[in-house]
Amino acid sequence: MEHDGALRIPAGRHDFVVTDDLPLPMDADVLAVYPHAHYLGTLLEAYATLPDGSRRWLIRIPHWDFNWQAVYYYREPLSLPKGTVISMRFHFDNSAENVRNPNQPPREVVGGDQSTDEMGHLWLELLPHGAGDRRLELQQAVMQHRLQKYPNDFAANLNLGALALARLNPAVAVPLLANAVRLDPWRPDAHDMLGAALARVGRVAEAVAELRTALKERPDFANARLNLANALLHAGQFDEAVEDYREVLAEASDDESTRAAVEAVARQLEYRGRTQDAEELLQALEKR
Repeated sequence: MEHDGALRIPAGRHDFVVTDDLPLPMDADVLAVYPHAHYLGTLLEAYATLPDGSRRWLIRIPHWDFNWQAVYYYREPLSLPKGTVISMRFHFDNSAENVRNPNQPPREVVGGDQSTDEMGHLWLELLPHGAGDRRLELQQAVMQHRLQKYPNDFAANLNLGALALARLNPAVAVPLLANAVRLDPWRPDAHDMLGAALARVGRVAEAVAELRTALKERPDFANARLNLANALLHAGQFDEAVEDYREVLAEASDDESTRAAVEAVARQLEYRGRTQDAEELLQALEKR
């Protein structure tokens, strides 16, 4: 959790507060907590508000010291139910009275990586209840929360789009990935994922354009080449598709998933009556 985008602390401000609140998407045990601020931090608080309205402290440091940044492990895991709201309340003192203030006289301080900037971060180590790997659920909740704070955050749009694509929901993925491409048009991975999502919703011409852009930015991008070949195949542009499949094999012949995908395509071409193309791809597979 963080809200560095709200960190713009005026010079001389004695008590500047940054907050963040995140609903827990599942039952989980909290194993450890890591609060992080720089020299202007004073009071650092984090607590959990349970669905019944009761509150449990996660950590409270009333006189923050920059040297105290560390991971604090609980003696016993703290069990929290789904729907619990995790809250962060960090106070900062940018006045001359703060003896730790690195700027004398004080100046406006914003969020950043330098120690003379500021940060308001709260990390929790969670062990979700239930079977299976539930990291994607947590990642989705965190990225959706980030998108609420920062609608034009590239990483949040890209990661949520990638999650939707992985969960076979391309209709949800397309607007998120399109926004990521708008925010950073030079990222070939964003164009690749958008192209894959567009192809899956039947917008093949647009998909081909995005995938060609990805390859223009990164000519050796094997995944984009494979997605382009798949899109061309669905568009009925068999000659171009076969040529791209050959290039995929040349670029990623050691990747088993790529080889399996090309072999499946060869069988599909054979089914469609493109016997010679199918044979050429299968021969290329054998040679590599």
